[in-house]
Amino acid sequence: MELFPYQTVPDNWDQFYAQQTNHELPESLQSFYYQPLVAAKQVMQDTDFVAIDIETTGLNALEDDIVSIGLVPFDAHRIYLAKAKHWIVRPRRLTSDSVVIHGITHSDIADAPSFRSVLPEILSHLEGKQIVVHYRYMEREFFRVAVANLLQKNFLFPVIDTLELEAKFLRKRRSPISAWVKRPLPSLRLLNVRERYNLPAYENHNALVDALATAELLQAQMAKHKLAEKLVRKLWL
Repeated sequence: MELFPYQTVPDNWDQFYAQQTNHELPESLQSFYYQPLVAAKQVMQDTDFVAIDIETTGLNALEDDIVSIGLVPFDAHRIYLAKAKHWIVRPRRLTSDSVVIHGITHSDIADAPSFRSVLPEILSHLEGKQIVVHYRYMEREFFRVAVANLLQKNFLFPVIDTLELEAKFLRKRRSPISAWVKRPLPSLRLLNVRERYNLPAYENHNALVDALATAELLQAQMAKHKLAEKLVRKLWL
């Protein structure tokens, strides 16, 4: 099977999912791809979401590893913290620079499971949900590379990216002069975007906390920008 290259996504997600089910897949991946994508007419307020965040040993998905994963299910009105999940997984190596950022140390990963061993459970929590991230080139790309390395199979999914949503809202609001001189947009970091929606400040660089922060941010974006009746597929990336 030809694997999708770095940062490339399908032009047609329905066709892509159908193609994956035509290949021999591990049971967990097969179950994931057999779950239907959101319907063409499905709107945001009727959708079950799951926010994903990861911490890694670096910023390059081709060279670095996932070290923790946080998942938080939610919808337009509620966040289901009782169903949230957090895993610390054992990377190939742990750098001192990354320890300073996410605080996960060598002792934390000494008895941690491998990414391979927790992958089926992670996939089971993603099945049938619309996945939400803040900056798709981290979460989706690290998952794609990790699964490709382990299973030699494609693992891609459409996301709603709260960072890209915010960038679009900011571009619409800026003045013609700002656009003409290409003045940079305000910060799109999760912490700074949340501040603009008067959301509370949380600890940074904890995968579970950042997944929760992403879920709350999408809810705030939906409320402020009246996205409840927006078609989910119109926000796919």
